[in-house]
Amino acid sequence: MYVLREDALFACGVSASDSVLIALSGGADSVALLLECIRLKSEGALRSIAAAHLNHGIRETEADRDETFCRDLCHALGVPFFARKADVRKIAEENGLSLETAARDVRYAFLEEMRRQNGFSCIATAHHANDQAETVLLHLLRGSGTDGLCGMRYRNGHIVRPLLDRSKEELLAYLSERGQSFCIDSTNAQTDAARNRVRHELLPLMESMGPDIVRKLCRTARFVQTDADWLNEIADRTYRIVTDRRKIAALAPAVRMRVLKRYLPYDSFDRNDLQTLDALLTAQTGTCRSLKEGFWAWVDDARLFAGMPASASYELPVKIGTSVSLPGGTLAVRSIEGNAFLRDRSALYMDADRLCGALTVRTRKNGDRFQPFGMHGTKLLSDYFTDRKTPRFQRNVPLLCDKTGIVAVVGHTIDERVRVTENTKSVLKIVYEEDSEHVG
Repeated sequence: MYVLREDALFACGVSASDSVLIALSGGADSVALLLECIRLKSEGALRSIAAAHLNHGIRETEADRDETFCRDLCHALGVPFFARKADVRKIAEENGLSLETAARDVRYAFLEEMRRQNGFSCIATAHHANDQAETVLLHLLRGSGTDGLCGMRYRNGHIVRPLLDRSKEELLAYLSERGQSFCIDSTNAQTDAARNRVRHELLPLMESMGPDIVRKLCRTARFVQTDADWLNEIADRTYRIVTDRRKIAALAPAVRMRVLKRYLPYDSFDRNDLQTLDALLTAQTGTCRSLKEGFWAWVDDARLFAGMPASASYELPVKIGTSVSLPGGTLAVRSIEGNAFLRDRSALYMDADRLCGALTVRTRKNGDRFQPFGMHGTKLLSDYFTDRKTPRFQRNVPLLCDKTGIVAVVGHTIDERVRVTENTKSVLKIVYEEDSEHVG
């Protein structure tokens, strides 16, 4: 009896050339995964394997027992083994996290560290069909959309779940057939955690109303994954092509909300922030709203933006012919010949011979004043932005200066005194590329 086939590895994107790090807790599921990976390696379906165990210290003597069991098992089977002990309870308290969340975060951080340091292709976890059914129900109870009802995927980044189509009963039968022992986590029998209540109360109740509920929930997850993948593919394509916020507002909600997810300037998902972005699509030009984690979103006449303003002050030297990395992007000033500037309207150009002293790039200061291109007399920089209806959080742009003052408001205009004329002999080209994490 086998519980892990090569086609399951293929579904996870794992091939014979891959090296796999197994997340080994000592429980039945991960022990079954370890034994099957050893078999597949011996058959040439995997290049190499190792196991990693995090002792989270939550269950005190049980946690130490589990680590010892995993270490001894790997030693007996000739499998390289990595282990670490962490005070998860303390980490949870210091970061305001639930014990369950902190344990998961610390465990995955440890596994990823081991993967990177030792050159493994992926991390295999022992999530199975019962875990999938529980996940789908938990997301349903929380009011999740289709992305949540997809449950877990066979692969998510470097995490692979090759046992996802196998039931808990199949894994236990597999271990029983081989006479293989494993550890039992006493907290799994408790019903204080939401997942345990779903496992011990809700799923048995559903099973009594209709048999084979785990398989049916897993099948539902696969159906939803198919639909969600198609909608996300449309959203990805739309996000790359459509930039006008009013056109985004006209999209069907299923696509529009997925497009807006791609504007969120952080990795996690927040429904309130998503609704904020949705409202901004039809808001008045210049409207800005706060998001979580200190980020902001705002709109100009045509586009939606989301990011963190580069508010930290700086003043850096600029050498012609080199690039300068700034909090929000990269600035370069280069010499060009002839009238090549006519071919690139995305850059700014100035007369090098009209500069006074060395160039620097800095952030705004109170009272900044310059003479905008084509104007008579000087103007406060703040008034220039106001006249152009530039949103407040698009005003933290780099200022290129010489000894006399501002020569270019990067991304906007140059100072009149350095304008290029028919008598200009030496032209400088100013190019600024924003970092993607600062602008959505």
